[in-house]
Amino acid sequence: MALDSPSVDLDAPSELPRVPFPSAADRLVPPADHDLRILWRCLSAAVLVATCGLVLWVLEPSLLLRNTTPNGGDLGAHVWFPAYLRDHLLPHWRVAGWSNDWFGGFPAGQFYFPIPALVTIFLDAFFPYNVALKITTAIGPVLMPAGAYAFGRGLRMRRPGPEFFAIATVFFLFFKGIATNAAAGTADSAIQFNQRIMGGTLVSALAGEYSFSMALTLALFALGAIAYSVRTGRRRWLAAVLVAATVLSHVVVGMFLGVGAVIIVGLALTVRYHRPLRLLRRASAIGGVGALLTAFWSLPLVTSFAYTANMRYTKITEYKGYLLIGEFTWIYVLALVGIVFMIVRLDRAALTVMLLTLTFTLVFVFWPELGAWNLRFLPFAYLGLFLMAAVGASETVRVACGEFARLWTGPAPLASEAYDYSATHAGRTYRRVLSAALAVVLLVVMVVGVWFNAAHKGFIPFWVKWNETGYENQATPNDPHWKENAQKQYADYRALIDRLANLPPGRLLWEGGPLLDAYGTPLSLMLLPYWTNGRIQSFEGLYYESAASTPYVFMTVAPLSGAGNASNPVRGLEYRGIESFDIGVEMLRALGGRYYLAHSETAKTAADASSGLRRIATVPMPTHDPAGPEDWNIYEVRDAALVAPLTNEPVVITPRAGSQAECFHLPAASAPGPELDDWECAAAGWWSDPNNFTNPLAAGGPASWRRATADQASRFAPRTLLENRVSDIRVTDDRIRFDVSRPGIPVVVRTSYFPAWTAHGAKGPWRLTPNLMVVVPTGTHVDLRFERTTTEKTGGLLSLGGLAGLVGLVVVDVRTRRRRNAQNPRMDGAKVTGDPPNRPPSVPGTTPDSGTDEATIAVPP
Repeated sequence: MALDSPSVDLDAPSELPRVPFPSAADRLVPPADHDLRILWRCLSAAVLVATCGLVLWVLEPSLLLRNTTPNGGDLGAHVWFPAYLRDHLLPHWRVAGWSNDWFGGFPAGQFYFPIPALVTIFLDAFFPYNVALKITTAIGPVLMPAGAYAFGRGLRMRRPGPEFFAIATVFFLFFKGIATNAAAGTADSAIQFNQRIMGGTLVSALAGEYSFSMALTLALFALGAIAYSVRTGRRRWLAAVLVAATVLSHVVVGMFLGVGAVIIVGLALTVRYHRPLRLLRRASAIGGVGALLTAFWSLPLVTSFAYTANMRYTKITEYKGYLLIGEFTWIYVLALVGIVFMIVRLDRAALTVMLLTLTFTLVFVFWPELGAWNLRFLPFAYLGLFLMAAVGASETVRVACGEFARLWTGPAPLASEAYDYSATHAGRTYRRVLSAALAVVLLVVMVVGVWFNAAHKGFIPFWVKWNETGYENQATPNDPHWKENAQKQYADYRALIDRLANLPPGRLLWEGGPLLDAYGTPLSLMLLPYWTNGRIQSFEGLYYESAASTPYVFMTVAPLSGAGNASNPVRGLEYRGIESFDIGVEMLRALGGRYYLAHSETAKTAADASSGLRRIATVPMPTHDPAGPEDWNIYEVRDAALVAPLTNEPVVITPRAGSQAECFHLPAASAPGPELDDWECAAAGWWSDPNNFTNPLAAGGPASWRRATADQASRFAPRTLLENRVSDIRVTDDRIRFDVSRPGIPVVVRTSYFPAWTAHGAKGPWRLTPNLMVVVPTGTHVDLRFERTTTEKTGGLLSLGGLAGLVGLVVVDVRTRRRRNAQNPRMDGAKVTGDPPNRPPSVPGTTPDSGTDEATIAVPP
């Protein structure tokens, strides 16, 4: 052919372009092929079965189903609340109400989370109570990998990202704190201890933080549901239910959920084909209904939060020790890889995880000393780090397997050679090889992850056995291996409980200490009300923050305990020692205590010499093991009464907050110490000096009572009251009734003050130091009742509105689905979605291979 022929293009390239390969549809995982979709569903199921099954296996199902009372750490005292809720509160259609069992009375359920207890009660219909409670403690850890998978799926994480999320969560669950040895310093040991109780991990759940674990699992499911519902407009009712369940399981985890939801919605607003107002309406519907569903509990909690105890946990400032962990080196590397892929691909799913991790790392660092301890936010930073590492691992595997599939299939031909090239066949081969390679790698990673965690369980199996075999796992006398076999001195424990159960009803203060761990937990005697059906109440209880009387109870415990046996958990108070034993007896009487229980020789010697106590029994221990108390002495407090006349008229004070040094009038050179709020500053300082006990201070009262500041009141001459006599005292769950001989003379009711108490036949009640009640009878008969407050009623009405909103979301969802199905019938197995038809396939993070399960046909919403 001649060079000047018009059919020859002199500017044509020397090599023609190749056929585009692989296509976007070929890179889709899982692909549209029916058999490969089934493969991916099986893979996902296998990963969830393996990861959740590993956690369940470690928790030993045979022990979970054994009818023994769980113990160990806080769990040994958690036994009380679900049973009290079932037997005392729910019959009155309440999830929060008064209980006399702990702290000299407190609002049970008002400041603790109802969902775990309600789950236990539900399971109690099918299993024995002990088994129901143990299953409840296992639900959160066992289902957490599934929650992480759902989170990844809701974010449309590129596969196999969601599966890697589940595997990474197992590594988080099995984190047992930094490694230490015999040469480890005090700082490292403290870090390890705190990491074991921070919440979220398996060891934290075993230590008693099972509500946190359940809430975190629910939060992961909720975040996935929010991402899906905001994007598609579907199943908003499910997202709202999960939001409410998370908040009702743990408020701190609810904060994690709130931050995650804001990030998800904020990033969704940056997608150009999304309509901002529509997204905001969807998010508002989910958040609004979810919040309303919690109102029956959350609104009273917020409005009465001033009547909680502030433990004033010391803010953790050893950031390097908590955030730079040697065992996490490979996690940090993979997380950095994930960040690189996130930046290159502009992936919103990975960005969501990174922002969550960064946010809660900063919260942990900058959170001030408020009611919540900054340690509580650390689990979210750790979990986010593991999930970010899963992003890095998933993307690395995806790229490697994609390149392998491309090399296996071979290069696409030149355009001139395409006549003998089957794009359909090549695409099918690529998809099969890619899926097979990813499946093999995923299964290998799953097996290695399961094996690694199973091989590095450490002490977890022992903790599981210790907890789940329960109080009843009895040791034989003088058994040297009782602790290694997770046995407890149950015969000793039972002998003490049975003896106390035969006493007349009353409140009891007991001497604690590490020896009580021989019964299963140092908190074992907190279950006195549980074992005695409320006949004997314990001053110490588990939910310290739930009672405003907590500081004064522990200030009373301190002088009545031998060396090392008082926990003194509330920071910022002044605690006396055993040398002030008689002052402790006066405190106990002033709190309405009837019995005192001692086991140390020091305390028993002091009690025997005290004129304020009378020994009524000695309970020898059948096991006689030196690891536990040898015997117990039971004492009765002389002149103890739950309601008593006052000697002097109270002074109404205007309290003010102050430092520990100011509140306790310490020398000027003393360190200021933490800040106490207004009432606690006045009451704790007053309570520390027994000379004040006959001159009480009140937060309110009749106009005839004198008014002053706390400092001024201490200089007032007392006003002596006329003699009065109290009789016929009757106490039930929510009522205190008594008679007086002289109306108009104030009397002290030695039960914790709470604003829900109302007086009939008397004026008041008003708050009286340290946290008791004072009333002025207007007749000879007084009836105090714990009644529903206006806030509680309002919260209940709002929750009914939330239920109506939930029904509305379900109805809208059903109607919308029917309308879409009618307008767009399914074709060839394709799925109809709510995304608009003009979605550009090149939008970062939303390409066809960004995690969709099926080929989609987009339709207008």
